[in-house]
Amino acid sequence: FYFMIQILASFIIMMTIILSTMFLKNNFIVIIFIMSLMLKLSIPPAHLWLPMISKFLPWKILFFLLTFQKIIPFYLLSLIYLPLYFIYFSIIICSILPPYIMLNLTNFKLLMTYSSINQSSWMILLIYMKNIVWLKYFLLYTLISLGLFNLIYLSKMFFSSNYFPSHFKFNTLFSILMFNLSGLPPFSFFYMKWYSLFIFLKLSNLLIILMLMMFSSLIMLYIYVNLSINMFFLTKIKSKLINFNFLYSIKISLILILTLFFSSIILII
Repeated sequence: FYFMIQILASFIIMMTIILSTMFLKNNFIVIIFIMSLMLKLSIPPAHLWLPMISKFLPWKILFFLLTFQKIIPFYLLSLIYLPLYFIYFSIIICSILPPYIMLNLTNFKLLMTYSSINQSSWMILLIYMKNIVWLKYFLLYTLISLGLFNLIYLSKMFFSSNYFPSHFKFNTLFSILMFNLSGLPPFSFFYMKWYSLFIFLKLSNLLIILMLMMFSSLIMLYIYVNLSINMFFLTKIKSKLINFNFLYSIKISLILILTLFFSSIILII
């Protein structure tokens, strides 16, 4: 199913590129091109295929699908002029839909999937500003997701309401990564979002959109913090956590250190 979606989107992209060489400045062709990229990026309303398959994918493949697979479509978006109505529509949907759905989700794969869709709104707006900061934002999100995905993969944790490992070290590392992803200060993702907001206010007058995105971020913050609190205070129902031995401690410690270290480098560059 995934390959069918990607083949269809790639075919439409190739056709629009061919047609654009024959009919220059055709708005209809640009719209079709943008819609095909929306399908590849799983931007609502062309997002339903991603949650359908994410539940059945291994963690490593899902990480690639939610991060590196999106960099080329985002780059293609940065090369063209994005109509204002597309910006309004995509950002509003990406800001409202994922938090609303995530409030009732317990599957970690679906939570990370809709989190990725929500982060797309920030990158789309940065791309609209024609600012290379979108790439830094993308790389920082990828690094944070790398640490979180590896931690979840090593713990064999799938459902937030059913799997609560009782190890303090694991809970602490998980909470730090979740707080970073949520944009809490003083973590690196907070400074990236703060810098992005500064760019928005300086280069645009989309105040309503910015307020909506900030409200969406607050809801996402509640979801992430709630997950972290659950790790510490809820009773362990079932756990598939592997033995917290020395090798395991080294692995997850390196994940956290590398994530925070490279995050700082990206912010400085």
